[in-house]
Formats: sequence, structure tokens, C-alpha cells
Amino acid sequence: MDISNAALVVIDMQNGFVNHHSRDAVPAVWDLVARWSAADRPVIFTRYFNYPDSPYERFFRWDRLQQSPETDIVPELAEATVHAHSVIDKTGYTLLTPDAAVLIRQTGWTDLAFCGIATESCVLKSSRRPSR
Repeated sequence: MDISNAALVVIDMQNGFVNHHSRDAVPAVWDLVARWSAADRPVIFTRYFNYPDSPYERFFRWDRLQQSPETDIVPELAEATVHAHSVIDKTGYTLLTPDAAVLIRQTGWTDLAFCGIATESCVLKSSRRPSR
């Protein structure tokens, strides 16, 4: 990894994803964001938004994360979003939305480091190289 040309991507650290099983990860993510920021490296946050009649709602009857406070970044990290390079809103698993692709291309970042709590879904999907 070329740290001089990398950004930290904090995936979906939102109230609706944090529970008693994942709460212990919040301080570790906060520490990583603080260290990355102190090194003057860019930090990006993502926020997932479910929407009425989404595939998640239609097929799985999952209607969470459609409004505040579930969609809000956890209080411990909310201040960090103010100083973040960007906050990318998304309605699917991956960071790689059209807006994020433009941002990455414009900044010239060649490497991305990922953290979050939904490691089996959104973190994994964002960090996996798209198939060719």
C-alpha cells in the first residue's frame, strides 16, 4: 500500500448498525480515524440509506435505516465527519457509487484502507476488486 496516496474509508458506522455485539468496535474505529487524520491523510465516511420499497424491504421485509436516528453516524464519530474529506451516501452495499468513483478518480488515490462493523457485507463488498 502506498500510504502517501491512500484514503481511509469508514463504512456505515451508523446507529442502526451498532448493537451490543458491535459496540466494542466503535472506539477502535475512532482511534483509527484519529490517527489517520493526525497523519494528515484523507478520511471518507459512507452512510447507507434504505428506502421505501427497496429490494431489502421487498424481498427481506427489512425496513430499517430509512431515517434518523438509525441513519446517523454514531455520536463518537459524528464530529469526524465534519472534518472528513467526504461523506458518501449510498443505497447499496458498496462504496463504489458513481459519486465515489468520480471522487477517487479526481483525487488520484491509488489505495484505499477500509474499516467498519459490517465486515461480512458492506466492508467486504467495498474492498473487493470489481470483476472484469
